[in-house]
Amino acid sequence: MLSTKQIDSVIFDLTDNLGKKNIKDALTVLQNLISTKEPIQKILITLYNHFKKLYIIKLAIKYNKNITEALNLKPNQMFLVSKYQTQSKYFKEQELKDILQELINLDTNYKAGKIDLNVGLEAILCKYCS
Repeated sequence: MLSTKQIDSVIFDLTDNLGKKNIKDALTVLQNLISTKEPIQKILITLYNHFKKLYIIKLAIKYNKNITEALNLKPNQMFLVSKYQTQSKYFKEQELKDILQELINLDTNYKAGKIDLNVGLEAILCKYCS
């Protein structure tokens, strides 16, 4: 099983591929995560939290707020600011808001037995990669 640090790093790779509209590599990263027996719910939660940070950065920049404070980063996490800033540029504010809502809807529909989590995640990735 991957450590939390490793899954976060892999989610950065996934999001980079998404932002660069490289669906094939984004789906490969997702499949690799799943093949390492990473729980799909954990992948969903980690993805949601990652996109939430990108959205927070968009808003912080828009309203001229301190990004470090907005993300509530610890001093040893400062290196993440530029990574998040770079990734946030790949997406429009509304896109990030929509992705977050879709991930929430996916979670709800999965829990209601309406959709397979893996299929739902792939669908969301494909939608925002095209």
